[in-house]
Amino acid sequence: MFQLVTERGKYLKIRENVNKNDVTEEFSMPVDELYCGKIIEVTSPRAVYRARIGDTYESIAGAYGVSAEKLKELNSDAALYPTKAVWIP
Repeated sequence: MFQLVTERGKYLKIRENVNKNDVTEEFSMPVDELYCGKIIEVTSPRAVYRARIGDTYESIAGAYGVSAEKLKELNSDAALYPTKAVWIP
């Protein structure tokens, strides 16, 4: 086995049911081949926030001036927990 050690937020692991258009639209970057489990380098200037205790999508959205709905959509409405990487549009 191996372990991938990288800078946080620099790479994205493709989830099931994600297509090229989704990645191109959200990250403003072209993608050649895409499949579930593929790891791609994120080259767009998108911010990543590390969640802290007590954070909610609403509190993070307010701090960055974006809508909570857009933030939830971008992050697949995943549960927040401390150290969770949250993509900021």
